[in-house]
Amino acid sequence: MGLALLLAGYGGDAGDGGRIQSAGAVEWTARIDSVPLLTIGDDPNDPLHQVIGVILVGDTLIIAQTSSASLRFYDRHTGEFLKRVGRRGDGPGEYWWLVSLQRVGNRLYTYDAHHRRVTLHDLSGALERTVDFEYWGAYGSPDFVGVFADGSFLVAAEVRASRPRSLMFRRSVNVLGRYDANGVFVDSLGYYLGAELFIAPLADGGEWNSVPPPYSRLSSAGVIGDGYYILDNKEAMIPVFDTSGTLLREIGPDTPPEPVRISRRDRARLSDYRDRLAEARERRPSGYGDIDLDQFPRFYPFYGKSTVVDGAFWVLDYLDTERADPRMDWTVYSRKGELLGRVSTEERLSVRAVDGDVAVVVHHGGWDVETVQLRRIVKER
Repeated sequence: MGLALLLAGYGGDAGDGGRIQSAGAVEWTARIDSVPLLTIGDDPNDPLHQVIGVILVGDTLIIAQTSSASLRFYDRHTGEFLKRVGRRGDGPGEYWWLVSLQRVGNRLYTYDAHHRRVTLHDLSGALERTVDFEYWGAYGSPDFVGVFADGSFLVAAEVRASRPRSLMFRRSVNVLGRYDANGVFVDSLGYYLGAELFIAPLADGGEWNSVPPPYSRLSSAGVIGDGYYILDNKEAMIPVFDTSGTLLREIGPDTPPEPVRISRRDRARLSDYRDRLAEARERRPSGYGDIDLDQFPRFYPFYGKSTVVDGAFWVLDYLDTERADPRMDWTVYSRKGELLGRVSTEERLSVRAVDGDVAVVVHHGGWDVETVQLRRIVKER
């Protein structure tokens, strides 16, 4: 398309929380309207909790919940509840830990992390079959990533790390593998680095690790069309590979921006985090010294959690969840990496499906209350 997207500096000292600013030409810009066309889950007698997937199939809205271990079917126009598919259990079509819902072609794919099992339904919800994953090599429990167009699966597993000898930041190492449509291991697709954690060795031979510090590296993998991507939130370009692991393209700005240093104000947050770590370690002493602040992140990330939505890649600008500003901004690319546009919202939402100028979003309220809403996508130019 020959379109340029210039991602300018964050301006952390200006108080914008390290947000990427779009300054380039795109086909369109749009916003997600604040007024819902339809809301599901606002009935106190039938609330939604732990929504992990939403799909639109014609006039039907399908919502997957971990809490109820089921798929719930609704009329997209009236919000009328139509039926429930699945329940908690061990048999075919039952789940203990439902963590994913995806559509590929004319099938729905769900994944139960407890059973390491994919369940296939047709678009009406009728059960077709189940596929079990087995461990491969010496890796940990396989984690379902996605389904390729040919029905084969992308799976990730964490490589077990050696015991640390000193205080350190360590990123988990994840190996990717492809299984065929029957759950038979085909090939390893290489490695990528995961979340950045602060690790401390313990006197008893174990280790202690923290939640990721502010502004740290995070990464994710996902299927996009006939390939898969690996997003590192501190790398401006997002590589896309085919099913054999060969690099196809990189998605991102024509002119990658330089990383921006964390502001003095935000470094104070890192100091607070270091102090909390030190207090926690005192309860389980390891005999190692103080934590040097220079070991903590020095640059803002580029991206937040991003996802493929009905074939398009929605890449979320970095979002500091500690800041009061709820605004969210996405850059939208085609599956081939062509720049399409920019979308914004003034609320914290997750976009799960798009049909024309209608977005299906999950709105997160207090006390873990969630609603699924249909909202208009309003083109601004």
